[in-house]
Amino acid sequence: MIAGIVRIADGIVFKQVGDEIVLLDFERGIYFGLDPIGARIWQLVAEEKSLAEIVDTLVEEYDVTREVLERDVAELLDELAAKDLIRRG
Repeated sequence: MIAGIVRIADGIVFKQVGDEIVLLDFERGIYFGLDPIGARIWQLVAEEKSLAEIVDTLVEEYDVTREVLERDVAELLDELAAKDLIRRG
């Protein structure tokens, strides 16, 4: 089970562009784009939802199993954390 909370890292600016979101870290010159599902995950992170709440919300919104969703959310969050765009804990 996916658990915990993630928060947007300090200094990260994000903007909705159509159904996608663009993340910018001006200090480090990092630009990162999220597709519509990634953008939805980011919106839920921005609302300070727990990881369990994020998965629960997405299970209701998308036709996908909880197991697949947990794996996909974890993979995206790992990638965002590796780029210091989010903080865990």
